Amino acid sequence: MTFQEEFCFTSVPCATLFIKEVLIMSDTSEKLFDFLQDMFYSTNDAKLDLNKVEKDYVGLGKGLMYFAQCISEYNSFANALAKGDLSVPMPSPENELAAPLKSLQANLRHITWQSQQVSKGDYKQRVDFMGEFADSFNTMVEQLADRQKKLENEISTSQKHVKAMEQSNLLLSKLTYYIPEQIFVISADKHEVLLTNDSAQVEMDKDPGYIKKLMNMLPEHECQNGNNYYEIQFTETCMEHYLSINTYQIEWDEENALALVINDVSVEKMQLRELEKYAYHDVLTHCYNRHYGMLALNEWLDQKRQFALVFIDLDNLKYVNDRFGHSDGDEYIARVADHLQSFSHDTVVCRIGGDEFMLLVPDLDFDDADRRMEDIQYEIENDEFLHDKNYYYSISHGAVAIDSDNELSASDILSIADDRMYERKRVKKTGWAQNPSL
Repeated sequence: MTFQEEFCFTSVPCATLFIKEVLIMSDTSEKLFDFLQDMFYSTNDAKLDLNKVEKDYVGLGKGLMYFAQCISEYNSFANALAKGDLSVPMPSPENELAAPLKSLQANLRHITWQSQQVSKGDYKQRVDFMGEFADSFNTMVEQLADRQKKLENEISTSQKHVKAMEQSNLLLSKLTYYIPEQIFVISADKHEVLLTNDSAQVEMDKDPGYIKKLMNMLPEHECQNGNNYYEIQFTETCMEHYLSINTYQIEWDEENALALVINDVSVEKMQLRELEKYAYHDVLTHCYNRHYGMLALNEWLDQKRQFALVFIDLDNLKYVNDRFGHSDGDEYIARVADHLQSFSHDTVVCRIGGDEFMLLVPDLDFDDADRRMEDIQYEIENDEFLHDKNYYYSISHGAVAIDSDNELSASDILSIADDRMYERKRVKKTGWAQNPSL
């Protein structure tokens, strides 16, 4: 064991007594005493030349020099802590004199970290050492937590009041601009009517259960969560009714409420349906028209869908028109359309010309489309309408299968289908020449 290790196990009082006993008996007492005095009063200036110390007291001199080193580290460490420098390096592990200061530094560092956490809003921090300081620190944190909670409650209350004012202003604005519409203010929980305008009151007079009927049609959870827009449809006395409804969450006489602005758009909806019917449907066959068919074809191509396009031409429609009249010709067109619409429930059937039709059939390949068209061809040729007629119904068709890798345009696809259709028609041409009624 070294002298430093032996010295660390020796208490300071015992070491002092030992030094005193040695000094009394030694001739070098003056040198050792001066060094000891400098060590306490001017540690950094304390110096001892072991070469000038008698051989028997060199060990003691070394011990005093080590003791001086410990005191110097202790003083430097203590001065740094006194100035608030908690990052100063700790004395060597063998320096037992500085052990309490090392513990103090660790505690101060932990308290500093806790204080930083408190400044970030973590009010769960508590100090369980350092006596009265711990009590003061913990009390301060508890007070900060209480103040934070009160502040949050005040902010929440203020936000609710601001929101209520905003919603009230919004309602006032809606009342100003929507006087012709029906306006209701109802309680959010019981759906009791708190306010109506004239238009709304007229509906209430006709049907006292009007508002409850409407609320049953609205998704209750959603309409009570912010502002929403709905369109609802219902049937009454064999008539379809369409309403557009804006809902606004408001506070009314310190009560949660809903403001409903209701507009009856039934006439507009019916007019829109009629416009769509004329815009997208063929009057004679009630199939889709060319405009809608091209929109659908281009949309399916953009979506990279897999489908079959079938191009159809009625055979000898001119013969029927010229020989039997246009009423029979129209019947020919309408009955072929009826058969084509039986292709499948999801087929888009379009009349794209006088005697031309286009089918868009999803998820169908070329062979299946061809086989299904042969079946429909048979059904058309054996139409019951023809049992007392002197002519036949017949169609020619051309099919094109489209997949997700397709790069052809709508025009290219129609051209291919048209060519395939005319190829079939050429096969029949000899038969038509021999018997024009075919």
